Amino acid sequence: MNKHLFMFVLFFLCTNVLLAQKKVSGVVKEADTNEPLIGATVVVKGTTNGVITDLDGHYTIDVNANDVLQFAYVGLETHEETVGERTVINVSLASSSIKINEVVVTAMGLERKAKSLTYATQQVGGGELTRAKETNLINSLQGKTAGLVITPNSTGAGGSSKLLIRGNKSAQGNNQPLIVIDGIPMANSTTTQMEGEYGGRDGGDALSNLNPDDIASINVLKGASAAALYGSMAANGVVMITTKKGSVGSMRVDVSSNTTFETTLDAPKLQSTYGAAVSGSGALAQDSWGEKISGEAKGANRLDEFFRTGMTTINSVSISGGSEKNQSYVSYANTSANGIMPTNTFTRHNMMAKETFKLFDNKVTVNASLNYIIQKGRNRHEPGQYRNPLTGLYTFPANGDFRQYKNEFEKYDDVKGYPVQQWYREVNQDFSANPYWVLHRNPHTEKRDRMMASASIRYNITDYLNIQGRLNYDRIADLYERKIYASTSTTLHNVNGEYRQERDDSRQFYGDLMVNFNKTFDAWSVTASVGTSFTDLKETGVSLATSGDIYIPNYFHLANGSKNGAGNKRNKTQKRLNSVFGTAQIGYKDMLYLDVTGRNDWSSTLSYTPNVSYFYPSFGLTALINEMTTLPEAFNLLKARASYSIVGNDVPAYTTNPTHEFSNGSVKFNTAIPFTEMKPEKLKSLEFGFDLSMFDNRFEMDFTYYKTNNTNQYFVMSVPAATGFSRYYFNAGDIQNSGFETTMSWRQPITADLSWKTSFNLSYNDNVIKKLDDRTDIKESDRLTYVSLGSVMGYDMRLLEGGSYGDIYSKTVQRKDGVIVVNKEGVPQFTKDFEMVGNVNSKWNLGWSNSFNYKDMQLYFLIDGRIGGNFIDATQAVLDTYGVSQNSADARDNGGVDIGNGTKVDAARFYQAVGYKGVGGDYYVYSATNFRLRELSIGYAFRNLLGAGKDLGVSLIGRNLFFLYKDAPSDPEVSMSTSNGYSGSNYFALPATRSFGINLKATF
Repeated sequence: MNKHLFMFVLFFLCTNVLLAQKKVSGVVKEADTNEPLIGATVVVKGTTNGVITDLDGHYTIDVNANDVLQFAYVGLETHEETVGERTVINVSLASSSIKINEVVVTAMGLERKAKSLTYATQQVGGGELTRAKETNLINSLQGKTAGLVITPNSTGAGGSSKLLIRGNKSAQGNNQPLIVIDGIPMANSTTTQMEGEYGGRDGGDALSNLNPDDIASINVLKGASAAALYGSMAANGVVMITTKKGSVGSMRVDVSSNTTFETTLDAPKLQSTYGAAVSGSGALAQDSWGEKISGEAKGANRLDEFFRTGMTTINSVSISGGSEKNQSYVSYANTSANGIMPTNTFTRHNMMAKETFKLFDNKVTVNASLNYIIQKGRNRHEPGQYRNPLTGLYTFPANGDFRQYKNEFEKYDDVKGYPVQQWYREVNQDFSANPYWVLHRNPHTEKRDRMMASASIRYNITDYLNIQGRLNYDRIADLYERKIYASTSTTLHNVNGEYRQERDDSRQFYGDLMVNFNKTFDAWSVTASVGTSFTDLKETGVSLATSGDIYIPNYFHLANGSKNGAGNKRNKTQKRLNSVFGTAQIGYKDMLYLDVTGRNDWSSTLSYTPNVSYFYPSFGLTALINEMTTLPEAFNLLKARASYSIVGNDVPAYTTNPTHEFSNGSVKFNTAIPFTEMKPEKLKSLEFGFDLSMFDNRFEMDFTYYKTNNTNQYFVMSVPAATGFSRYYFNAGDIQNSGFETTMSWRQPITADLSWKTSFNLSYNDNVIKKLDDRTDIKESDRLTYVSLGSVMGYDMRLLEGGSYGDIYSKTVQRKDGVIVVNKEGVPQFTKDFEMVGNVNSKWNLGWSNSFNYKDMQLYFLIDGRIGGNFIDATQAVLDTYGVSQNSADARDNGGVDIGNGTKVDAARFYQAVGYKGVGGDYYVYSATNFRLRELSIGYAFRNLLGAGKDLGVSLIGRNLFFLYKDAPSDPEVSMSTSNGYSGSNYFALPATRSFGINLKATF
């Protein structure tokens, strides 16, 4: 009886338990990107009952109504939900900028706990790059990373971008950070750049080639301490790119299509009131200082007629999946862009494949990847005076018939026997030309073929010791072709035209071998690596051009010249860097971490000197205060960190042993004195800061102060011709950068369906030339007084001791008691010597983003800005000189230009004096302070629209939509070149653009 009663009670209890249990399912996604999370854990709190999400982020678990589910994913915040009566629970996990237990990828691809890092880094997810795509993926990081300043060239699709971390450090060398892909340094060489007012082309950079949909994350290593393991290549910091790879699970297909339209945001303000003087024959004068226009101003709308609505489409598809032993990822992307300037087009094809194999009971891991890129650009804009359609477009008089020259930009010349340019004035009268002639009869194309192949193998000797080897091959082949038709301005070309081909090939071979150790001994932990690496770079450039008298006009063949071969040039550069390195991190009770690194480089660029080998160390310390003592309950993390490093930076190839070169059909002998005592630059860096997380990680903050001093700069000076040489090199100088960076974020759940996240970043950098020429073994008269980095229209960017990198010098308008000094004809008078009129670098940079999530809808916007610094608008100076600017019309309407005391002088005399060749100095130097709505996105995710777990995301996107504030007449972030001396100036660069469009994402 008792036995039967016991069995009945047991059956009853079990039945009630089974009846109380139910199945709950749902999807786990990343809040920032709305992408499903593969491998997220879903656990019943306080139990071992748990599951892992599949390839589509789906899960199903048996629970009771009163259970609490915990959702977790590495690098994201843990989230809890009480089950209740629900059977479907979808969760979005928020990202965390300070993750207590997150593992991040650091220098050389080594993994470290984020809380143990002794230096500042900032990681951005791949979703930030694909929310509103750019043809150059790095531009999508603008305003999102403290301390990283990104300035795209204003040359159109596929153009280069300048990256700067914590200011300019090298006077004559490269200031851009090292780009690393999956732990391996990438060749990010920038090809030809404009370096002068005559103009020049932007050949693009290597970073712009990558497909943004292939990027999993970008981690910015800001200081030299963070990047010390990469050695002299990384003296300016590192941008670490981690690409996507295959994962365990069934096959997953991701498809995206992004289409945006571009319009001009900030075209020059031109007047339509006054025209050019008309001669008796009806010819128009070259400027617009004539009478008021009595009839129709036919040229008033020439900008609207010339610029078109640009369009960019980026389509991509990727397939991933695999088993425990093998994971695969393949992708293809196509980019097609039509710029705002007629005839400007750009196309790119990206193909990528990655394989991961785990062999011998997971003791051996093999990775292999192949990335192939083909791209072509046509008529990418070239800033400067010549070969630029904007000079003729902007200076065209409002009373001229612009459509006439648009529809008939050429006419056949019976005498010459070929079509010639048709324009309202003589072609060689000045730099002006018919814009449509430049586009159709000065065409140029750029082609790039690039392949990146890498392989790695890791063998786990034990669970705490492994050995790893990696190889990478990166090849870039560029072909540039230009045709100049007869009757183009002869300032730079033969009267019968010119044909030019340029071929540039870059091949970088990289390899490393490392032994890695990671073990815990009771309260102590030790993570260490030792290794060796080599980088072998070969660059070859060949420039072929017709030269002398062209035999047959408009016959584009290299043999069509009287001096065949005289225009040819060839250069070859080979550089090798061999290195050994080691790093160790010792931790105590998860509360103290000590970092030590050391690296020794042997650089071929320092051959023939005693300094071919150079060593540099770094040290860092982190203290987790929240682990050392009991803090108020609100604190989740409080970490203090400090680091110090010394990093070398080698010099350009053949500086210590100059070589001869082939130029203009003959050998050009070296005229530089070999510098056999040359030393590498030495960058000393100190930084300290703290990381803070509070209120269940809803509030996060980090702060870093840094100071760097870069000594042993290399300079060049001329020597008397009697020596048999023209120049020599020497080491000197000390450039200091100091400042701080901070990021803050707050996440606020408002309701069960609505949440808000806001992030703010701010950086400040102060640059000082502490020493310029501090040599002690020379006469004072032989000392270098300043270095010119570049000049545009009378503005010279100079380095002077006590000044700052980017100081602008020019002759300026004389003033007395605030009044402009003029002569009796009303012409402004100018200073005899150059004076400092500004600095192109903004000391303050900031970004503020906000994201609102309501169920399956998301609203995101980003505002960023720069405070301080100056901007040279040489375009505005020319427009004032020619009388086509709105300024010139306003001055005439007001009876002249007020010089400061109520006295007005003739507008034509005033502007023709101050606007020509930059002699007005500060008159065309504006504040670079600006704030803008950088990015906007409104999206909705249609769940299971295409089947279970098959979602469709649709978002409306916009970039660079409008200014909240600016002082300059054009966008102060317009840039003509990534070269050191040409940032912060505009000389007929393309106007800034705004873009808006739609982004579609589907998952199968």
